[in-house]
Amino acid sequence: MSLLSAFTSARSSLASVSQQSTLVSRNVANAQNSSATRKYTNLSSNLYGGVSILSVSQSSNQALFSSMTTATASLASANATYSLLDSIRSVIGDTDSTASPAARLTALKTALSQYAVTPEDPQTARAAVNAASDLAVSLNDTTDAVQAARTDADRQLSDIAGRMNSLLSEFETLNGRIMAGTATGQDVTDDVDRRDQIVTELSGYVGVNVQSRAGGDMSLYTDSGITLFETTARKVEFTATTAYDANTVGNSFKIDGVSVSGDSTGMPIKSGSVYGLLTFRDETAVTYQGQLDEVAASLVEAFSETDSGGTAFSGLFSIKADGSSTDLSTITSQTGFAGLITVSPSVVNDPTLLRDGNISGQGIVYNADGTSGFSDRLNDLLDGLASQRSFDGSYGAGTQGTIGDYIASSISWLEDKRSTANDDVDYQSTVLSRAEESLSNVTGINLDEEMSHLLDLEKSYQASSKLISTIGEMLDSLLQIA
Repeated sequence: MSLLSAFTSARSSLASVSQQSTLVSRNVANAQNSSATRKYTNLSSNLYGGVSILSVSQSSNQALFSSMTTATASLASANATYSLLDSIRSVIGDTDSTASPAARLTALKTALSQYAVTPEDPQTARAAVNAASDLAVSLNDTTDAVQAARTDADRQLSDIAGRMNSLLSEFETLNGRIMAGTATGQDVTDDVDRRDQIVTELSGYVGVNVQSRAGGDMSLYTDSGITLFETTARKVEFTATTAYDANTVGNSFKIDGVSVSGDSTGMPIKSGSVYGLLTFRDETAVTYQGQLDEVAASLVEAFSETDSGGTAFSGLFSIKADGSSTDLSTITSQTGFAGLITVSPSVVNDPTLLRDGNISGQGIVYNADGTSGFSDRLNDLLDGLASQRSFDGSYGAGTQGTIGDYIASSISWLEDKRSTANDDVDYQSTVLSRAEESLSNVTGINLDEEMSHLLDLEKSYQASSKLISTIGEMLDSLLQIA
């Protein structure tokens, strides 16, 4: 080897070490960044022993990355479901909570029983009417909590749609830059990290399938196959509903013009917070509202007043805004009853009507003699509360039982949903933690390894510097001889 070729090799080594040291410094600086991957150089040697850097690469593992995004989507769905269910649970409590419909119904039974024992006592009459009012308010408040949770779900969906559009737009810019940089041999590893970070965040909203293509290109699809990005970013559309009631049907959440949930779509998503929010808004909350409405309708019927012709009118409990009586045979739908139920103003003004009748104002009098010790009507009402009734089985809280049984079953249903969601959160959190750990072990930055590599580079630098110094001395000697 000539002195010139030796000098060239040493100089190329110094240049290579300098670039590698810069890369190590980048790795060290990003050691605490969980989304950063380890960067390394691809070297090439020539015939004369010189080295050059062909490209900069990064550690990656597509299978582990896919596992992490899947776990992220599952956890986000569970978190969204649990959070909304818990917001309802915080309002109604459990069967032991004094504010729950179950506790309010028990209090009404107790008050009626006391009134039946002392029907001449105006205080026990007032206590019974107040207990009925408390039960109606409890159902109203629970309905408000359910519809507020649906409204909150809508607000979150609106925020998510905006965020997804922003992320997909940034993804399109990065993808184009990565493809151009890959074609020209530039270092695009930081852009790739950011693109992967966007994929991870998107997977928290909807389950994401990633397709990597030649030249650094990437396409994204939902777990149901709807296109999120292919050459260009696809639009995410959602319009929030300002406020919900039991009759409100929420708007569709669309990606690339395709609805992602509901009976109208053939490509429903299966995970992500969007899935959790839509499932709660359109299924879980609607089902629970149906259970509440079943309770309200049963209470209206149980305390109704029936005339001699067999026509029943609402009595103690009314479902009209002004609290007036209703011919129950004219009711075609009970949707929203739990939010409308109230105690009739007439019995609020005169609690003894609960004992005597004619709360409905239809002339239906049970205590025809006006006896202060009359308790037959009160005992009949207690028997009605204790009687077996039929309920709509599609709401999942049973088909037969007393009103108290149905309320308890309804609360158990909600608690089971909440408990299952909580368990799912714990499980998916563990799965995600393990997936992130496995991915980090393969692609993450290890400070000990980087420092060890830096020491190796320092030795290489010293060797190359020594070689250049020696060549310089030899050239000086040759010049002196000449």
